[in-house]
This record gives sequence, C-alpha cells and structure tokens, in this order.
Amino acid sequence: MAEPDRLVRDRYQALVIGSGFGGAVAACRLAQAGVDVAIVERGRRWPPGSFPRDLSKLDAGWLWACDQGLYDARPLNDILAVQAAGYGGGSLVYANVAVRPPPEVFAAGWPEPYSREMLDPYYDLAAHMLEVRPVAVDPATGALPPKTRFMAEAARRAGRDGGFFHPNLAITFADHGPGQVNRFGVPQRGCTFVGECDIGCNVGAKNSLDHNYLALAERHGAAVATRTEVVHIGRGPDGYTVRLREHGGPDAVRDVSARYVFVCAGAIGTTELLLRSRDQYATLPDLPAGLGHGYSGNGDFLSFGHLDPSGGPRFSPGEGPTITTASVQRSDGRDEVHWFVIEDGGYSGHLARLVGGLDIGQLPAEVARSLGAATAHALRALRGVGAELAGRAATTDTAVLLAMGRDRADGRITLRGGTGRLSVTWDTPANDPLYAAERAASAEVVRDFGGRPFTTPTWRLFRQPVTVHNLGGARMGVDPATAVVNPYGEVFGHDGLFVLDGAALPGATGGNPSLTIAAVAEHCVESAIRRITGRAGWTAPQRGEAVRGPAPEDAAVDWVRRQPPRPTAGQGLRFQEVMRGSVAAPGDSRQRRVILRLTVRIDDLRRLLRDPVHLAAVGGTVQISGMTAGPVPVDGGSLHLLAAADGGPRRTMDYVLPFDDGDGVRWWLQGAKHIERRGMRGPWRATTELDLALTSPDQRYEALAPTGRATIGVRDAARLLTTVRPVGTRNPALLIRFAGFFVAEVAKAFRAPPKRT
Repeated sequence: MAEPDRLVRDRYQALVIGSGFGGAVAACRLAQAGVDVAIVERGRRWPPGSFPRDLSKLDAGWLWACDQGLYDARPLNDILAVQAAGYGGGSLVYANVAVRPPPEVFAAGWPEPYSREMLDPYYDLAAHMLEVRPVAVDPATGALPPKTRFMAEAARRAGRDGGFFHPNLAITFADHGPGQVNRFGVPQRGCTFVGECDIGCNVGAKNSLDHNYLALAERHGAAVATRTEVVHIGRGPDGYTVRLREHGGPDAVRDVSARYVFVCAGAIGTTELLLRSRDQYATLPDLPAGLGHGYSGNGDFLSFGHLDPSGGPRFSPGEGPTITTASVQRSDGRDEVHWFVIEDGGYSGHLARLVGGLDIGQLPAEVARSLGAATAHALRALRGVGAELAGRAATTDTAVLLAMGRDRADGRITLRGGTGRLSVTWDTPANDPLYAAERAASAEVVRDFGGRPFTTPTWRLFRQPVTVHNLGGARMGVDPATAVVNPYGEVFGHDGLFVLDGAALPGATGGNPSLTIAAVAEHCVESAIRRITGRAGWTAPQRGEAVRGPAPEDAAVDWVRRQPPRPTAGQGLRFQEVMRGSVAAPGDSRQRRVILRLTVRIDDLRRLLRDPVHLAAVGGTVQISGMTAGPVPVDGGSLHLLAAADGGPRRTMDYVLPFDDGDGVRWWLQGAKHIERRGMRGPWRATTELDLALTSPDQRYEALAPTGRATIGVRDAARLLTTVRPVGTRNPALLIRFAGFFVAEVAKAFRAPPKRT
C-alpha cells in the first residue's frame, strides 16, 4: 500500500474537506484560479489496479472500519447509508450515471436563483469534464449488454417505451491500446464490460474524479492529504482552524488553518462534522439551528428478481457497466403523485461472493467491536442475499433493479447519547407510498418475464431503506432560521465557510444526483472565486469548451408528463386479528403477558398484490403486563403479508408494531410468522404463531432472535374470518381474490422441500 499524502504546511488560503463531486469541483476551480488550496481526504488513493479483489477477508481493503478500506456502510437508525472512502469520493464506486432533473424538482423548495435553465450551463460544464456518453456496444460481442436489451423489451411490453432511455455515463468506452489518455492527459483505457463499476474499476475506464477534476487540481498546485480525517472545525485568528487526525501509521493529531474552508465530505460526513463542531466540541457553537434537518435518501430502493432460466431474454448482471438504462415512471395515487426512475443494476461475481461470505468472526476482535451491533447485524442480514446471488453469479437469471424517486426529504441527522452516536430519523411510513410504487414497478418488470421478485433483507427485517444517495442535512435556502447555507453555499453567519456537496441540496433529485451536485458546486465555487480573487468575471477555463450535449432524460420526462393518469382501483379490505402470548423485555428474561388486537388495512388490493412484499398498514393496540397500564395504540404499524424471503418458495409474515408505553417511552415490537415446512409443522401453526421480539427503536437490529411468541387461538381465528370487510366496494369478488392469493402463497411455501433444522 502506498504511503499516504501529507500536508507540508499548517496554513493555506483555502482548505477543501472531501474529494467527491463537491470537493473535487471546488479544489479544481480554486487551484485553476491561483488560490493556495489543500485537499483533505479521509480515504486512500485508489489508482486503477489497486481496488480490492481478495474475497477471503473483509479487512483486505473492503471496509473503512478496517484500515480505511473502500466502503463505509453505516446503519444510522432508520437508514442504512452506504458510502465510499477514497480520493475521488463516491465517484470511485458509483454507477457513472449523469442525468439532469426536470424543472419541477427545482420548483419544490430550491431557493432563487436556482432553476433547470439557470443550472444548464453548469451541467454542460460538468458533463464536459466527466466526458459523458450513453452505453456503447460491447466490443467482444458487437451488441449492447443483455440487461440493456432486457430492459428495453420490458419497457415495450409495459407500454412505457417513451419513458425509457439510455442515460449518459461517465465511462470511457473506446480502447485505443497502451498510451491512451483522456482530454486532460490522464491515462485511461476502454471499458471491458465486466460489471465492476461499483467495486472500483481496475481497468481505468471509469471517468472518476481522480481522472479529471482532481488531476487538474494537482496539476495547478493543489496540495493533498489522504488518509486524513477531520475531527472538528473552529474559528481561527484569520478564518478557521481545522483539527486533523492522520491515519496510515501512528495516529497523529494536528491543526491546519485556512481563511476559507469548503466542507465537501458527503451529506452524512459533512453534516456529522458540522454537528460535532457545534454540539460535541463546541468549536462552532453558533452554527444554524437547521443543521441536520432536511435529510433525504433520494427515494432509493433496491429490488431483485429471479428469472426463469429455461427461456426468455437474459439479464446477465455481470455483463456491461453497472447501469445502462433508465425508465421514468409516474404512480398516480388517490392522494399524491409519485415520480421515480427505474434503472437496471448489476453486480460482478466478486461482489456477490464477497457479500455471500460475510463473516464478522473473521475480523480482528478490535475491528469487530468497533463496527458496533448495528453494522454487524446489517452485514449478517446482507449475507443471505449475497449467498443467493453468489450461487447465481455465473448464471444469467438474476435481475437487479434500482429505483430513485422524490421522497419527502424531511429526515433529520443528529448526535445521540453520551458518545454522540450519529443517527438518522427517517419517517419510513410517510415514504411508504413511494417505496411501494417503486417496488411494484420493479416487480412488474420481473413478473413480465415469468420471474419472482424479492427485496433486501434489511428492508424485510428492519423496514430500513438502503441508500447510496444521501442528500441534505446542511441544505441551502434564504432563511437562516430553517436553512444552513445561502444559495451560494456559504454557511449563514460564518464568513468563508462553505458547504458544496450533497448536504446542501434542499431535496431529492428523483434520479442519480452526482451531476446535480457537481453543477451546483460549479456555480457556487465560481461565485466564491470571484469574491476571493476580486476577479468579477472569472469563469472555469473549460467553460468555453463545454457545449450543450443531448440529455435523453428530458424526452423521457416529457413523454411521461403527457400520459393520462393511470386510474387506481382504490378497492381494498380490512380485517382484525387477536394474538395472545408472552415476550421478554430487553435485559429482563422475565416473560410478560402480551395481547395484540390488530387491525390490518389494505387500501388497494391490486397494489398490494403487485408489491413483492405485500405491504399492509397495521393499527390496533398492544398490551404488555408490567409495561403498559392497558391497551396502547399501535403507531404506524406495518405488515409484509406473505413476502418472499429470498425469491424462493419460503414466505414470511413480518409485523412491525411501534408503540408508546404510556410514560413517553417508545418501543418497537416486531415479529415474524415463518411460512415453510419444518418437520411436522403444518400451515395452521405457520400462519398462527408469531415469533416476537421487543426492543427500543434504536436497538431493533438486536431483535433478530425472538424473545417471545404470540398465537391466534381457534376462537380468535374464527372471529378473524368474520371481520374481513371490503373497502371501497361491495363486490364480494374482492374477498375471493384475496383468499385465493393467501391460499396460493401458503401452498407454494408448503409444496417446497422442508427446511433442514
């Protein structure tokens, strides 16, 4: 491993923290303008050929927690955030997609002067720097990748051809042999279509930021420190003092000062750093009160599907770039309209085998302890789906679909407890309609080809979305009472302190946000440079070279916008069930009597059947002896009704029942009915026995092992049947359809071979 870069001085005119799409843009333009600038990056340099491929151990460069590896997967209470760590930030492992949001996005909470029209010249500039273009044919086959053709056929079958497009990708496709360089003189080769974009391109075909913006920054004199983490920021005699912790040897702590500081550590990293500077170290105690508010996961939702290997088109997730297509979609609900995009995904055999072999026990003890229980449980949960994918890595019958949409962007990032643990509060139930629409659309693609859809275990077990597109937390606006930075990225009340990354975006972009982050950073740093240098007309040197290129997403959005609304049935049903049993509270082995009187509500049966996890809302009451004075209401409960556990025949009925105990303490009661053959256990026991675990919301990852059980008795089961009522219709055919679905799914599970115990 190469030695880390170190800063040789303790003062610079400007300091850029982070080297992702905001930091790389800022550093490049500052250096080109002659500003004395340094870049501080917590991760390593990852030149082509150095990305990890050793599948035998997690600490071989894969995890940030293990000697500053490539990935930082952080379960943050309500969200599992996945980030990259390295010189180039997220560009090292992102899927290369460069798209522009439609005008409607900027009309929803963005301050003046932002609009699509205003940002287009900066989009053009960023696209020029990243050398974007749609997917090309694979030189080995002379054809587009199989999944590219698969998705085109799926759009045609669904009648969505007009909303389908090939997005621009920041990839070099042409390969002219050794000595090939890009337009900035940096060596690069052409894509080999092996599906390794998201684990680091060892070929060097990915136009990651170290091949363009960062290379230019260094060429123009920018200093660089790698494996150097920022602890906090404070005011200095002339600007700011930044406390650094240098890794890659004996940890060393030092201070570096700068007149101007540009915080670009990603939405999670930037917000955490500013929160710690304000609330933990009190080095910037007067940062705006809105810090941490406005978090968005960009509506990310990952889905999978097992396709029929005996016929039909192949998906072949390991062939081609990770993403090659996109389909703009609109879901017209009764109360609101959801816009989102569905993209093909991919994974290499390396990634599938790595995830499938996740074993926390193989890590050094001190590293395993540092991960914490939440990360450990998340990794164990992912192991199941990884093993499933690894078993199919050499085949062509697994589909991977990534959805992104306009979520509510009303989450909050905070520091909790005496240790200042980072946490994200995210209202998953409020965003469930968007997630359900994304799941249903993804499942439709899989089912149209006779496949079986399924979702990630982190969603099925924890109702926890996985996002790779963290946004917000230090959002821009015009009012310092609600926003953190002004429209030019400068923190209110803090002259010379800027946020120029995804943290500043005031909402979801509804698609891949990297080009928007870069374009906003281009606009903001241009303004900052004019002020720093006193050159009122300064523009980026490449501005004159950037020309308006095609944005295929615009035509797709226009087509969807013109389509008439697709009516929703609005016909559902509800029923009540009563379960009785016992459960142990955390830290107390004593069993407490529990009575669950639940109301399950399905607002739209058609939508539930399309949803691969069959999400239903749950209300009613929970009563636990010695904990609640009586029945207390379930607040935002949910049920996955006969969800496929891994795309196979096994089904689960997963309950999440949040409630307050009457003394203001929040609890999370979750349980599962396992619909599968186990010895002599038949369908009756499988559908009436609920394994339970009781925990606080923050510790729900600990609740994988049940601590109790509740059952539906014979009398309560008979009463349940009498409570089934249609909603929105009097047509009894609705009840027949639901009964047919229930019986058929249970029968599928019990026709399969019994699970070994």
